[in-house]
Amino acid sequence: MLGPQADAERQRIRQQFETGTSARETLRAQCELADHNVQQIFDEVLRVHNREPQGLCLLALGGYGRRMLFPYSDLDILFLLGNERIEQESRPLISEFSRTLWDIGFRVSSAGRTLEECKRIEEDNAEFHLALLDRRFLAGDAALFEKLDTKVLPASETQARPFLLAQIHRLTRERLTRYGNTIFHLEPNVKESPGGMRDYQATIWLRQIVDKKKGIRNITAAEEDLSAAAVDFLSAIRCFLHYSNGRNDNTLTYELQAAAAERLLGVGDGVARTPAEWMRQYFRHARTLNRQLLRYLEQKAPVPLTLRQRLFSAARASKFEPNDDKFFAVRDGLLEVLDQPVLSDRAVTYSLFAEAARTGIPLSREAERSIGYILTHPELPPKNTEIPWATLREILGSDYPGVA
Repeated sequence: MLGPQADAERQRIRQQFETGTSARETLRAQCELADHNVQQIFDEVLRVHNREPQGLCLLALGGYGRRMLFPYSDLDILFLLGNERIEQESRPLISEFSRTLWDIGFRVSSAGRTLEECKRIEEDNAEFHLALLDRRFLAGDAALFEKLDTKVLPASETQARPFLLAQIHRLTRERLTRYGNTIFHLEPNVKESPGGMRDYQATIWLRQIVDKKKGIRNITAAEEDLSAAAVDFLSAIRCFLHYSNGRNDNTLTYELQAAAAERLLGVGDGVARTPAEWMRQYFRHARTLNRQLLRYLEQKAPVPLTLRQRLFSAARASKFEPNDDKFFAVRDGLLEVLDQPVLSDRAVTYSLFAEAARTGIPLSREAERSIGYILTHPELPPKNTEIPWATLREILGSDYPGVA
């Protein structure tokens, strides 16, 4: 399926998306199209160069490896080579392979590594090692991939777990800080902003590393369903943005917000919504993905805190004195609920929000889950369910209303 055939298939996939096919099916179709062309071109290049595939194979990495290939995203491909001699011999073949893919409309982001090079962790190239976590065999020497996948990388990834965790934390915190550590942007980037697809990707990496050791605590089936729905919603938006812009542009502008709302993008209930009402759907899903990520980042830091960080945390904690009834307190820089049943009195919950807004100290994941449980389970009769304007004004007028 080369040249015009690939273009025709891309157009068919787009038409199906625009007539109601889900984003999940669209991404799968994009991935199958890319896989078919990669494998066909690789086989043809081997034939032209009179080469056998022994000692050379292709791997899909990153989003392509996870089978989440958006319409104008790059194909992240690794050329895995058995040794340096094969690497030297394969350079003309690799060049021709990449050029052919570009010629038929695929954006290729490729790298070449020998099996020995994949063993070594390059501290200045953490992104490559994280992308390797999503490796998937495409074509070539399957035995070589099997050796990498089952013998080489599991050992090196286990040894490098503290480094990889520290790098995910660093890269994620830097990205979140660039966007003000808030999901609320007027024209959000649905890939990079907090609550975007990068949050989901970072969560997947953390799961792959952390879950091998101890797992993640307190994730319910309902929370997993919310996360899956959020990924589907944001995937639909990102497909829509790529098709609308004709390039890998992930900014949800005012104009495109209106267009998305008009076509009820990602919403299956058939109820008409204004752009503002539709954006509330976006922010709810973004909050789900951002909270899921923060849940992992809350876990014990993979590297010790610096003296400055310890002093800063201590200073923040010392500013807060629990109320006389001691319903909540600061622990490890997070607000924790000490007496969960008392949350049936909504005034206590509102005071907790007000404390978060005043101090900038976020609620722990356990505190959020306790509040969510109390709100949705009627074992205890609720009291003071209406929030007074004075309390709401206090929250909105504090230094950190976004935290609340």
